[in-house]
Amino acid sequence: MALKRRDFLKRGVTFVSLSLASSHMMMQTSNAGNSVFAQASNLSSESRMLVVIQMGGGNDGLNTVVPYSNGLYYDARPTLAIPESDVLTINNEIGLNPNMTNFKKFYDEGKMAIVQGVGYPNPNRSHFRSTDIWETANPETVVGSGWLGNYLDATLCESSCTTGLPAASVGRALPLSLRGEQIVVPSIASLESFQFQTNERYPQDRDAQVNTVTAINESISNGDSYGATVATTGLSAMRSADQIQEAASQYDSPIDYPQNPFAQGLQLLAQMIGGGLGTQIMHVSIGGFDTHAEQPDAHANLLNSVDTGVAAFYEDLVSMGVSDDVLLMSFSEFGRRVRENGSSGTDHGTAAPMFILGNPTVSGIYGQHPGLDINSLDSNGDMTHHVDFRSVYSTVLENWLGVDPADILGARYENLGFV
Repeated sequence: MALKRRDFLKRGVTFVSLSLASSHMMMQTSNAGNSVFAQASNLSSESRMLVVIQMGGGNDGLNTVVPYSNGLYYDARPTLAIPESDVLTINNEIGLNPNMTNFKKFYDEGKMAIVQGVGYPNPNRSHFRSTDIWETANPETVVGSGWLGNYLDATLCESSCTTGLPAASVGRALPLSLRGEQIVVPSIASLESFQFQTNERYPQDRDAQVNTVTAINESISNGDSYGATVATTGLSAMRSADQIQEAASQYDSPIDYPQNPFAQGLQLLAQMIGGGLGTQIMHVSIGGFDTHAEQPDAHANLLNSVDTGVAAFYEDLVSMGVSDDVLLMSFSEFGRRVRENGSSGTDHGTAAPMFILGNPTVSGIYGQHPGLDINSLDSNGDMTHHVDFRSVYSTVLENWLGVDPADILGARYENLGFV
């Protein structure tokens, strides 16, 4: 055959979205025992699961949870403000964007908490730095591991573990929140691509290619060398990918998901849950919220995508009988400024709302909506936060995941009681 050994090895050992050869993969370990592929969560597949939804770009909180009774809101946004008649009213002060009908239904049914005015001291308006702050739960210091990665490091078993997938991210880049000092979490672009990649020119030779790479890795997997570590981790990944493909093949849902990347990402998570892989921490993102210009249609479409995608995912959880076991939490790296700009958009701001959703939620309004008068705004004219985002994380860690949040976050924060 014309297949060259070098070409075969180059293509054969590559896993889409795994970055097995990266330095981060090594994670200060000398074997693959801490790989996410070689471990399973201490909790079973029926145990509590957390789905984190990242609204990337800086979601406009004022047009998401709308202070429709506040005239200052309409004064600051003469063209962008949501008309009072369109607001999905929650109480006599606030309501939801009209493109969030399913979220309104969740709230009315007692399945959603709205945490208002969430942020942190001395807010950073850089997308990159503020995202890092939210993902590491550390506004003061640049660190290399995330709050969920720290949780996974602290709770995963260290020996006698069966193969599983205790955490996963949908997408091509792993969020910092899921990076730990010991665990490696995969970022999965799609279940179809999450498998051993062989040369497409010779599909009939796939088994031979897989067997060859397996034999090569097995021959060098014993020992304490760097190469042995890579080989062992690769073998573990190959076996786990096969198990994931098998589990996903059993997924059969009656739910029709919207045909957009965010909803399809949620369906991928549903496949993992339905496969009983023990996946406890999951992350999915939707970008585009950096609405500096032409915001009305763009923001409406984004919120509709979140609203309909989450609704389909929830119905899927119900159909699988696991809706009591899953908690969803949304976040964005910052909100937008109070005043609209001259381009029919909004610029980088500060405090914004978070949503906690699912059957386990204690529904209600938590925190105080930021004031819009001049005495309530900061020196830049931006909203002042009333809830530290680490209080939200702390509540999830303690009340849902069942760990001492101080061990993960390095300090104690208020428990908000929304779960």
